[in-house]
Amino acid sequence: MRKHFLLLVLAFSVLIARADEYPYLALQTSDGEVKTMSVQGLTLSYADGTLTAANTQETALFTTATLARMYFTDTATGLISLAAAQSNVAVEVFTADGRSAGRFPSVQAATQRLPKGVYVVKADNGNKLKISLQ
Repeated sequence: MRKHFLLLVLAFSVLIARADEYPYLALQTSDGEVKTMSVQGLTLSYADGTLTAANTQETALFTTATLARMYFTDTATGLISLAAAQSNVAVEVFTADGRSAGRFPSVQAATQRLPKGVYVVKADNGNKLKISLQ
């Protein structure tokens, strides 16, 4: 009996995932935006329907009514929906292998002119995101 108990405890402990083993917290909104933040120095606070996530590099605000889920991950992502991207900011677009695909007056203009694929977009306002055109 003791052998079975120890085997069960060992199997269960292998299945438990510890949050401190993941370097990023991902926050996904109902419109598909996914924001990852380093857990290094991460603090979360809630007031007046707004979740504030802050670490040593950045601060992000989320309206809890639009927050779909939060989860820990080992992969950082800058994926956001095109609706969340600003339409009036000029962008420079790069292919997945780092080659320049050109400058465009907006993300929407880039999506209309580029072929299918995955791109990294750097906006003139400093924002960076990945887009997938299908």
